[in-house]
Amino acid sequence: MDDPRDEIRRVISERIAAIRAKNAEAAVASLADDALAFEMVPPLALPAGAARDAAGFAAWLAGFEEIDVEVRELVIEADEKVAFGAALHRLHGTRVGGIPINLWMRSTLCFRRQVDGWKIAHSHTSVPFYPGPEAKAALDLQPTSQSTD
Repeated sequence: MDDPRDEIRRVISERIAAIRAKNAEAAVASLADDALAFEMVPPLALPAGAARDAAGFAAWLAGFEEIDVEVRELVIEADEKVAFGAALHRLHGTRVGGIPINLWMRSTLCFRRQVDGWKIAHSHTSVPFYPGPEAKAALDLQPTSQSTD
């Protein structure tokens, strides 16, 4: 049997490859049927299973002319049934209309081994914010480490 961490890396790599290809069906295939997601855009939480909405994810991907995701500092803890991975992700590319996007975010993925392999059961993506009355998102931050997984 493969090391669960290697299998988790494969799931993450396949999901990112699907996002780069703007293949929503393949991207949501990595999610458990009841996946719960805390994303950066409203609402506060997507209810269980809503993150598997391929049409909704395709509509989001359609807002990009080009899209890429870089992963840094990936740490995975796993046993035979559950796992989690935490990393810094850089979302960059070009939005429709030529608008560039380039930001770093924090990502935590929780996995569950199912009959058909490892699936993402929960995802949480966030950016830090600057304290103060404006509570402005800190979109200008860069990782201190150059390590890439």
